[in-house]
Amino acid sequence: MAITATVMVVGLVVAAVVGISPQWGTSPRPVAATTTVRGDPAGLPPPVGLATAPPMGWNGFNRFYVHVDAARVEAAASALVASGMKAAGYVYVNLDGGWGLRERNADGTLQPDPHKFPLGIRPVADYVHSLGLKFGIYTSAGTRNCAGTSAGSYGHYWQDAATFASWNIDYLKLDWCEVPYGNYPGMTHEQVAQLLATDMGYALTATNRPIVYDVNGRPDGLPWRWARRLANMWRTTPDIQDKYASMVWNFTHNVSHFDAAGPNGWNDPDMLEVGNGGMSVTEYRSEFSLWAEMAAPLIAGNDLTAMSPMTRNILTNEAVIAVDQDPMGFQGYSVASANGRWVLTKPLANGDRAVVLFNQTDKPVTITTSVTELGLARGPEYMLVDLWNGTASDTTDVISAIVPAHGVVMYRISESDPPVTFSP
Repeated sequence: MAITATVMVVGLVVAAVVGISPQWGTSPRPVAATTTVRGDPAGLPPPVGLATAPPMGWNGFNRFYVHVDAARVEAAASALVASGMKAAGYVYVNLDGGWGLRERNADGTLQPDPHKFPLGIRPVADYVHSLGLKFGIYTSAGTRNCAGTSAGSYGHYWQDAATFASWNIDYLKLDWCEVPYGNYPGMTHEQVAQLLATDMGYALTATNRPIVYDVNGRPDGLPWRWARRLANMWRTTPDIQDKYASMVWNFTHNVSHFDAAGPNGWNDPDMLEVGNGGMSVTEYRSEFSLWAEMAAPLIAGNDLTAMSPMTRNILTNEAVIAVDQDPMGFQGYSVASANGRWVLTKPLANGDRAVVLFNQTDKPVTITTSVTELGLARGPEYMLVDLWNGTASDTTDVISAIVPAHGVVMYRISESDPPVTFSP
């Protein structure tokens, strides 16, 4: 078994270098000490149609860490509906790490923690589905989850995918801890990430259940270079923290990958911290605006049952959400960033542009751009609608605003209707 696995891994690396597609056949998948790809990695059917727009939902990790149980998940699902967030587009209710035990049962199946999920996972999924929502779960590509509290899926990808499908899971987050890189001598972290993520992709496809696939790999795996062919979203950054500096770090390390994103495949700068208390309202509004401009998944991470009106207003801003969910699926990109004065532009399906002026600095500044810098034609008159206060203005060229420290001004720019004239 070990010799066969080594030959398969070497064959994949050689094939990647010379540009051929290896075929491993379709024999039953063994549980082995190492994980290898079965099938042609280049031919994996992409998960088309599962995420035509960036996924929206909730995950309790940022607020509750691993301390989430059946009651808390069901309460969050109910609050998602009652708060109006479901109506705004948030549909996924996702478990993160800590739901399972460290050890599998006798046949190798993952075991939910009986203290947290006394009836198992399936009844929780059924409750979430009864509200018209979808349910997601978490596992690690390695031997343990990232908190060290639960078994990972390494060596069990196909078995675990079948288990998740039997629980009617709609979304899988594949995290990246305790991966035994030593089992892959001579391979880079990127090559190992590609190998393991592809194997889980095949396993999910084999279940014949539509499951959104979130490759939550380490940034040194460079998933934006290869994950589109097998996943619906992929992490581009380290875990976010409820701090302004962390939010800015994740923004700046995600925004440059705009050419990798598009319908059914999205760059993920990590879940939202809006409402968790570590940043100001201005900073939370910036996070939400930047994530929407970058067509990022909008996965709320706050306590939905104790949400302030201000937090709810940020998370349910329909105009900003419409930018994130725009059917063209184009990720906004930077056209200026000197001295922490960012100008981002995002083409929209109807010909409009979404523009974010972001002040990274600690003092209010004036940020100025122009329609040509944003990619629009000079000449027509454009209407600018501020997506946070609803005010409108017109311009034919210059766009300028005083932006508060750590804040944004976000516009939707459209060509003004031509003047109506009447012949006598």
